[in-house]
Amino acid sequence: MKRILILILAIMTVYGCDKTEEQNNNYNLDIGMEFSVFNTNDQDLLDTAIVGHFNESIFKLFYVIDGDIHDVYNPNYDNPRNFKVYKHKNEYRIGIGMNYTESSEKPITYIQWNETDTDTIEAEYIRTDNAVMKNKVWFNGKLIWDRSLNQEEYYKIIK
Repeated sequence: MKRILILILAIMTVYGCDKTEEQNNNYNLDIGMEFSVFNTNDQDLLDTAIVGHFNESIFKLFYVIDGDIHDVYNPNYDNPRNFKVYKHKNEYRIGIGMNYTESSEKPITYIQWNETDTDTIEAEYIRTDNAVMKNKVWFNGKLIWDRSLNQEEYYKIIK
C-alpha cells in the first residue's frame, strides 16, 4: 500500500508541476493609489458628515493620452469613474486607478474635486511582459511615493 501511495504521489508531482502555460497567463496591474483628504483644521473632507465636505458625485478623473485630456468613464466597470471612496479605520479614503498609458514616460491623471479644484497626479511605471507596476508617484509635482522607499500606497492630502 505504501508503494502505491508513493507511486501516486510521484506521478502527481511530475505532472502537477508543469504549470508554465498557467504562469504565463498571470498579469500584475499595479496602478492604484490611496488618498485621504483633510482641511487645515484636520477635518476629513471625504466624510459626508463634515460641513464643506467634497461631494463624491461630482468627482472626475481625467487621463492625458497623447496630449489629449480624456474624461474617465467606463459604464461597464463597478467603479465607472475609476475611483472609489471608502471608510478606512477612522478616516475616509479615495482609491484611484491612475493613468498608465505607454505613450508617456510619466502618464498624467487629473482629479477634479469640484468646478474650481483640480490636482495633478503623475506616475512612473515599471513595465514587463506580464506587469505594469507603479514605481514613483508625484502629486502636484511633489514626489509622494517611491516603490523602493514606501510600503503603503497612500498619501494624505491637505486642502
